[in-house]
Amino acid sequence: MLEYVRGDTIESEITANTDITGWKIRAEFYDNNGQSVQLATENSGGSDDQISIDDVINGVFTINVDKGETTNFNNESFLEIEREDSNGKINTIFQGNVTFMDEKITWTSPTS
Repeated sequence: MLEYVRGDTIESEITANTDITGWKIRAEFYDNNGQSVQLATENSGGSDDQISIDDVINGVFTINVDKGETTNFNNESFLEIEREDSNGKINTIFQGNVTFMDEKITWTSPTS
């Protein structure tokens, strides 16, 4: 199970352990109340700011979610990642539960 702090920036590195040359990668964080963040590689309608390819040969990519985008998500949520290869074949490469925990540090300067 993946765990993140609700509302924080997410930078999650994923390794597919295969050459991902030409892959279109899409990901979606979602919950049962209709909250959703959809992300994609540049060649799939997104941008490198959403899903960046770090190492094509070894299949390493990073999913990036901006601060605040998961603020209203349920504690128990989900993530699905799919790929589309150069032949147009689409496969889900990950689907699983995500836990969003409440943020504890809400201050910017410590108090004495």
